[in-house]
Amino acid sequence: MKRSGGVFLAVVMGLLASAGAGLWYAENQTLAARPEVQSLGQSLVQSGLLTRIDRVDFYGAGPAFYVFTGEDDTGKPAYVWVQGGRPILKRYVEEGLTADQAWRAAQAAQPAPAQLIHAVPGLTEPGASGPGDPPGSGTERRVLWELFGMTGNGLYEYVYVDWETGAVVRTYLLQS
Repeated sequence: MKRSGGVFLAVVMGLLASAGAGLWYAENQTLAARPEVQSLGQSLVQSGLLTRIDRVDFYGAGPAFYVFTGEDDTGKPAYVWVQGGRPILKRYVEEGLTADQAWRAAQAAQPAPAQLIHAVPGLTEPGASGPGDPPGSGTERRVLWELFGMTGNGLYEYVYVDWETGAVVRTYLLQS
């Protein structure tokens, strides 16, 4: 009986994780279809910050941004963070960790969620050390990977990893 209960639990958790990933995918497809997001993307292309846009994400831990992923005129993959209709920062993908590298760094540093649902590069407020922190005395923004996943216990967790070093900056476990 215990074995069938464990199998049932594993199936339910798998279905919930798949649903979470599916909702994230549907949300991003809806996000890219929004007229204001399309307009922002067009302005990035017209300004030359990106020549091709492959993806757009929303980052809302602290300051809210649209994160556009694509290539610029050099052919290099890049991220451009847009806030309030203006580009705030552009960084080349090669300058930091990939989402997979950030995920592996999180797993090495602590018990990370069992399943990754989504990863998005985000920014802190100027001078802040972590997501959601108030602005600090500096002007630099810290680039972080926001990793969102499900733990082995079926709880959702956010893990924030420094984009350059791979250090885990902060975690938030969402209690039901």
